[in-house]
Amino acid sequence: MSLASLLLLLCVSFFLMTATKLGVQAEGCSPERCGNMTIATPFGLVSGSEENTCMQLGFQVHCTDGVPYLGYHSGYGLQILNIFPKNSSMVVSDILKLGDFNNLSRQGCHVPMADAATKIEPPFSISPLNQNLIFYNCAKPPPTRAGLVETVCGNNTFVRAGGWYNTTGGMNSGYALEGCNATALPVLVPSGEANARDYEELISDGFLLTWQPLPSAGGSGIKVISKRILILIVSSAVSTLLFPCICVMMRHPKGKRLWSRSKRTSSGTERNYEVMILSYGSLAPKRYTYSEVMKITSSRNHELGKGGYGVVFKGRLHDDRLVAVKFLHDCKGNGDEFVNEVMSIGRTSHVNIVSLFGFCLEGSKRALIYEYMPNGSLDRYIYSENHKEILGWERLYAIAIGIARGLEYLHHSCNTRIVHFDIKPHNILLDRDFCPKIADFGLAKLCHAKESKLSMTGARGTIGFIAPEVHSRTFGVVSTKSDVYSYGMMLLEMVGGRKNVK
Repeated sequence: MSLASLLLLLCVSFFLMTATKLGVQAEGCSPERCGNMTIATPFGLVSGSEENTCMQLGFQVHCTDGVPYLGYHSGYGLQILNIFPKNSSMVVSDILKLGDFNNLSRQGCHVPMADAATKIEPPFSISPLNQNLIFYNCAKPPPTRAGLVETVCGNNTFVRAGGWYNTTGGMNSGYALEGCNATALPVLVPSGEANARDYEELISDGFLLTWQPLPSAGGSGIKVISKRILILIVSSAVSTLLFPCICVMMRHPKGKRLWSRSKRTSSGTERNYEVMILSYGSLAPKRYTYSEVMKITSSRNHELGKGGYGVVFKGRLHDDRLVAVKFLHDCKGNGDEFVNEVMSIGRTSHVNIVSLFGFCLEGSKRALIYEYMPNGSLDRYIYSENHKEILGWERLYAIAIGIARGLEYLHHSCNTRIVHFDIKPHNILLDRDFCPKIADFGLAKLCHAKESKLSMTGARGTIGFIAPEVHSRTFGVVSTKSDVYSYGMMLLEMVGGRKNVK
């Protein structure tokens, strides 16, 4: 049996098991509105002690003043922010935790003292896609304050970011502080690392719950369960036949490499992609299949350029819009830069920022679909020795102003501040009228804080354009000013017409 056949059987088995899960939810409550949110199966609205028999056990939602809360009443304090039934997940916010920081509360201002897990019961569980915020209540000032942010309560109370949430309970011993009681809270961060300074905003934005649907208990559940049993039998049979084939493949060196590469690809990329979709909801950029992307580019027929990241091809959408499709190399890490670029540029809408029409993520195959820029990148003109391609001073000035406006938008006018970290002529694209557009957000970082200071691990950018503080923290803090430095270095090259660093 070929590897292609094995992969096909794997897909069939996965489809059947997915159908099993969805089969349980085939029948349920009629959709109802609570404020701006639609509550549909497997969830159901409850009113006081009354409960609809159509809902599954544990999926009760209480509506108070147009706000949905998980549970029989709003006293649990778990406000539902979004529900993703296809992913069996939801985002909730523990609003009572925000009340802890209120000086007027009955207990006075204090940091959270109970883990969010104390409120979570089956069928729900806290997703490992969440990150940690760790709050400390110390009897005396801690011996070191590295990474700690003092809370509004003062009185030796602190908070810090603590990596990914530990679903097995407990907390990494590396975050323990002598003489301090610690409490870990999960938060869902769309991109990058949690910034402890934004602790109130992060708590308000909520955390991710997942669930395993339970069989229906109502009279109509017999038909659903019967379907489920039938699908289970078929999927079990397929799995039984498939298992020996997988064992044979795993013993083969080529099969081992394929399996290993598949695991590496999915571990980081799929986790980040899941967070991306959850953070965007229905506003996520359009996702294309690999076959659709190949059709858009006429099987990668017209190459525009290539670099360390991959190859760019010209294409055309079904509505006749011209696009540039960037195919990333299969070997580019775990997909962090790819997801980061989709999330960063997907949040923008500005005349001086390149538009993202969609993306493709299919196993190790990744592609980004941008608006087509007929005049290419700025470096083609400022370094050119061809007099016909040299831009006049007036046009160079207009390009410089346009780039500055794009940066001002990213740093101050966008919904979430974005620091690009790779401003250089190669990443400035020019449309038909030579209007500049900032592109390539693979190294960008989102900044949720009102301040523009950023925490980073490692340098990022291109030699000759990297701000000193990005290379070494001894020169100061990393902020939006790091982009301003890169912009200044680019201006020097635009004026001089040559590369400052070779």
